[in-house]
Amino acid sequence: MLKFLDKHFEESILVLLLALMSILIGVQVFMRYVLNDSLTWSEELARYCFIWATYIGVSYGVRENAHICVEAVTNRLPELYQRYAAILAHIIFIVFAVLVMKEGYALSMKVFKFGQTSSSLSIPMGYIYLAPTVGFGLVILRLLQKIVQEIRTIRIERQS
Repeated sequence: MLKFLDKHFEESILVLLLALMSILIGVQVFMRYVLNDSLTWSEELARYCFIWATYIGVSYGVRENAHICVEAVTNRLPELYQRYAAILAHIIFIVFAVLVMKEGYALSMKVFKFGQTSSSLSIPMGYIYLAPTVGFGLVILRLLQKIVQEIRTIRIERQS
């Protein structure tokens, strides 16, 4: 089960969020253009699903090595130094992710404190503002996994 979660956690959440978004928008279109009626909350919930999918998608991109990176310099280094450069890049990304998490958490706590709720669903907006904190928390976990993987690879290469 843990192996499945390690490999498919972000994918599973993204599939659920994007499926829910598609269903909500599809139902809204049907209601609006066929039944001449509309749901008051579907667009809002779809928007919140999109926000959460965006931040979970950042973590998925880290896991899949799908983010843009400039390799013009690192590709010219010996393989061992490429691994060290990757570790350094991961550490820099972790520092950035910690800053985003910190600010996202502070903002969400302010929103919770003021009691702001969404207009249609009346859910606390603090939950929506927690998306960067959760998403970049997952990014940090994925980056730590990558650092451990790079260190293990370096050790194996040194032994052989």
